[in-house]
Amino acid sequence: MPHHQACPRYPAEKLRDILPPKYFEALEQNQLIASCCRHPENHEIEALYSSEADRDRGVPDIYIFHCTCGRRHARFCVGGSAGSGGEQEMRPFWEVT
Repeated sequence: MPHHQACPRYPAEKLRDILPPKYFEALEQNQLIASCCRHPENHEIEALYSSEADRDRGVPDIYIFHCTCGRRHARFCVGGSAGSGGEQEMRPFWEVT
């Protein structure tokens, strides 16, 4: 099943105020990825819905960081969203005009 676009690619640094700090920390502290990939300023980010159900709820659950070197780094969110039950965690959402 193809993923559905939630938020278009946009420079990650320009979204620092709405993205959780842990998203940036995961890139900066990961010694298993290339050095260019450890710099958030080298990335654009996009958000996707993994299913039509998530799209209908308006809750993105996949975030892809695209490095200038061409590599992609994904974050998958499981649970914690509106409609999933349990403790809720706000998921970032942005629009580009």
